[in-house]
Amino acid sequence: MEIIKSEQGQLTILTGKTDMGKSTLTVYDASEFIKRGSHVIFFSYEYRQSIILNKLVSHFGVNFSNLLYADIVDASNMGLSMLEDIIRCKKGWVDVVYIDYLDLLKNATYGESGDAETEIKRIQSIVADLADLANELNIAIILLSQVGSSSDFERSIDRLNNFAAKAKKGNVIKMFIGKGNVIDARIQYDDIVHVILVEGYDLRHFSSVNIKEVYKADAK
Repeated sequence: MEIIKSEQGQLTILTGKTDMGKSTLTVYDASEFIKRGSHVIFFSYEYRQSIILNKLVSHFGVNFSNLLYADIVDASNMGLSMLEDIIRCKKGWVDVVYIDYLDLLKNATYGESGDAETEIKRIQSIVADLADLANELNIAIILLSQVGSSSDFERSIDRLNNFAAKAKKGNVIKMFIGKGNVIDARIQYDDIVHVILVEGYDLRHFSSVNIKEVYKADAK
């Protein structure tokens, strides 16, 4: 079952406010690929390898034998160049890469200091480099970010769109996860954003639809 939209040669950015379940959703998504025999690298900046493996096996039913298809990397303090070197070493083996998450990758690459303008430029640079890598190796890369607000949906989407502003090949899929009430009919967007709306344990994935169309569907 596809929840996170991904394609070979594309970079997907999944963002939303803290505690929306992005990491768990991502591990579930990885489990689906692993069960099908696709090769996955999961870079975890926040959780230990053992936690990811436990979720794959205990929560999402991955057989121990299928873990041969997974490379779970404790990525704490790993900068972008080292991460890219690991991915390139797996060229021809890896199909899907997960990076959890962008904000800690940025800090590991550049440090934590910087004004708001500098920080967004750093994020844009990382996104552009990873989009190029996805295209170069013809793999899917899924990148999580904790940027997002349920009370300021417009600003969250604007920032998400801004993240991909420097990607030269336009091969970035943008996703937002949030509560169903984040959609506001007053907001006008021309860009396409994939949206996961969360209502309790129910996930509704609006794939390849305009934000305004999501609102119309949600209002029915």
